[in-house]
Amino acid sequence: MEKRTPDIAERHPGGDGQHDIHRRIAAVATTMRDLSRAEDPQTMARVYLRHLRELFPCDGLVAASRRDLPSPHYRVTRSTLWSEDFNPWIDRDRLPVLTGGILGDLLYGDEARVIDDPEVAEDDPAREHLAGYRSMVAIPMYDQGRALNLLVLLGRNPGMFNAGQLPDLVLTACLYGRASGNLVLARKLEEQLTELDFELKRIAAVQRAMLPHAVPSIPGLQVRGKLRTARRAGGDYHDFIPLPDGRWAFIIADVSGSGGSAAALMAVVRTLAHAGGLEQPAAWLAKANTHFCDAGIKPLDFFVTAFAGVYDPATLSFTYSSAGHPAPRLLRPDLPRSQRHLLDGVLGLALGLDESEAKYETATIQLKAGDTLVLYTDGIVDAPGVTGSPFGLKRLDQAFLPPEPDIAKQVTKVFELLKLHSGGRLPEDDQTLVVVRVH
Repeated sequence: MEKRTPDIAERHPGGDGQHDIHRRIAAVATTMRDLSRAEDPQTMARVYLRHLRELFPCDGLVAASRRDLPSPHYRVTRSTLWSEDFNPWIDRDRLPVLTGGILGDLLYGDEARVIDDPEVAEDDPAREHLAGYRSMVAIPMYDQGRALNLLVLLGRNPGMFNAGQLPDLVLTACLYGRASGNLVLARKLEEQLTELDFELKRIAAVQRAMLPHAVPSIPGLQVRGKLRTARRAGGDYHDFIPLPDGRWAFIIADVSGSGGSAAALMAVVRTLAHAGGLEQPAAWLAKANTHFCDAGIKPLDFFVTAFAGVYDPATLSFTYSSAGHPAPRLLRPDLPRSQRHLLDGVLGLALGLDESEAKYETATIQLKAGDTLVLYTDGIVDAPGVTGSPFGLKRLDQAFLPPEPDIAKQVTKVFELLKLHSGGRLPEDDQTLVVVRVH
């Protein structure tokens, strides 16, 4: 006749089923609370095994895993035989790898079983963990549709376990296995995110290093520029580059998208800008377009908008060309607001989209005292507000009314208005503003 373990009501005379149910619910709730507090898988394992032995008393246990091992190999991951508390997630290489025997058969058998009076052969590789026990229950822990781990509870006396316990044992073991697996994945994800954040910080630092380190001293001009990235790093770029003949080149560019990939292409734009050729803005844009088309950034869903201009302090002339970039504003104090100028007469194709169809032209305007040039990326005018409406050119113009003697204050004012417009939310796109005023 099959032996069985007396149920709780039989082991506690006078107890009733209702009392037993409440006691078990309380024990399970305690177990779940303690498991939820665990911050690492090893702590969770200790909590689970302690509570498991309270719910299902046993004299010993051994655990095995075939994860990342070919059949029929497996590792013994835990055993009451060991005095040292190994961490199978860290000490994997220190854990013995075995083949065959009762543990191997149970693990690869893929099913829960109760065994009384197990016959452990002398040459069984796991004999030291199983010898002396008269009953055992094998609890598979399923992952990816198969038992990758196995927990075996051991008893000194036969009949300590019965088949009626198997559903609860398998369910709790698999729930624990899933919870610990999720915790392992969460920790790996946290490590990867930390590493990614570190790399993005370095990329952002490199990007800042590629932007102007100081405000240039240009005869007859006040110049200020500011970048606010949507992420740690972005694809906006601006620069002021002195030319050999005393003129100055201004450039503002915007790589589509944001983040590390956009910052990488931004570095290419800077390299091209400092390689020379900006004396002729249209020719430089054509050369940059050829470079990006040859590199094949279009299939990667990247393109670059850019505006390049050359200022001559001797004549106050400004010669410029554009590759799909938002047209800069020319604000003149003697013009009504309805007649603000857009430098939009030479709009060419964005860089990297097409080489054969791209045509870039130049135009020249004559600046005079009090003129203010406002160069910007679309992250400013397209910035959505709390109601969904974009910031727009009208709000950008209003930021320069009345004109401040110090343009740094007006740059600050633009970004304060942007923050107010968006309700304090982080920008969805990189935002760059460059302001140039003629003395």
